[in-house]
Amino acid sequence: MAEGSNRSDEIKRPAQGEDVEGPAPAVSEELKERARSGDEVAAAWVEVEQARADLTETVDALQEKLKPQNLERQAKARAMDAARAKGQQVFEAVKQNPIAWAVAVGVLCLLLAGRLRRRG
Repeated sequence: MAEGSNRSDEIKRPAQGEDVEGPAPAVSEELKERARSGDEVAAAWVEVEQARADLTETVDALQEKLKPQNLERQAKARAMDAARAKGQQVFEAVKQNPIAWAVAVGVLCLLLAGRLRRRG
């Protein structure tokens, strides 16, 4: 057996089939020291616990990002940005050809006025 492997039963491991919930437990200083001293099992468990902590952090960040309130806020921001961009395009088109736009707006006003007269 490898040196230190007779103490590997001291490392808290989840039983087979046991559900591991909640944040990953912090790696104990003793376990870190054993990993530094060459205990391969302890070193492997330090890596596992670090990977678990990293994964937990990633999952928490994804859950926050995918909350309905956050998705709604992102959708509103995208819609506002798109509306601003389209408004800017229209404004630039009017600046480049104001007579054509004035005629188009005048025709629309006449059509709208005719329709309102027929109703009233």
